[in-house]
Amino acid sequence: MTKRLPSFEFQGTRASLASLARIRGYKAESGGGRTARIWLKGDDGQVRLLTVDQRDALPMFELFTLAVATMGELEAKLSEWKPPTTLPEGVPDWLRAIMTTRPTMPTPPTDFVAWPFDQWRTQVLRRAEFIVEDVPVGKTVGDNPNLQSVARPTTVPKEAWAACEVAAGVLFSSVGGERLLMGVDWMPENMVILDDRAKIDDYLNPCEAIDLSIYIERFARPA
Repeated sequence: MTKRLPSFEFQGTRASLASLARIRGYKAESGGGRTARIWLKGDDGQVRLLTVDQRDALPMFELFTLAVATMGELEAKLSEWKPPTTLPEGVPDWLRAIMTTRPTMPTPPTDFVAWPFDQWRTQVLRRAEFIVEDVPVGKTVGDNPNLQSVARPTTVPKEAWAACEVAAGVLFSSVGGERLLMGVDWMPENMVILDDRAKIDDYLNPCEAIDLSIYIERFARPA
C-alpha cells in the first residue's frame, strides 16, 4: 500500500500568495547557467522572492515546492536560522561548510522585466511526487535504488511505496491566450521560466491547476 505523506504546499503567507495575481515586473537570478530564484515586483511596489523550498520526506525521498516571501519575511526567517545539530555521515568538507554557515540576505534587483500581461489568470500547479523501491536498473547506481517520478495527485501508480503532493509551479494565462510558467526544475534547488507552448504543455501534463484564490482557501496557512 502506498504511504501517503502530508502534502508540501506553497510556502508563504496568504498576502504573499495573493500578490501573485498583482505582479508588475519580474527578474530571474541565474547561477551556473540555471535559474536559482525569481524576484517579483507587485503593484504595491513591494518586492518578493520566489524560490524553491526543500524537504527530506523520507530517506532517499527529497521533495521540492515553491516559496514566496517579502524582504521583511526573509529577514525574520534568517534571524531564526540555526545551524543543523547533526549532519549525515560522509558529507564533504565543502558541503559541510555551506550547511553550517548562516545564509546571507539576498539583495533585490533594481531593474525588472515588465510584466507581459495586463490581465491574467493565476493558477497553482500541484503534482504528486512518488518513489518506487527496488527498481531494476544498472550496476552503477548503488544498492537498493529507488525511482522517483511524478503524476497527477489522483493517478499515483499502485506500486509506489510513498507519495507526497507538492506545489510545483505557478501558471499565468493572459486573456489573449499567452502563458508564462514559473516552477520547480528537475534539477534540485533550481527553477524554470517557460513561455514556449510545447514546453508548458509538457510541464503541465502531470499537474493539476488550481485557481489562486481557491488554492489559498484550501491550502494556505492561516493569516
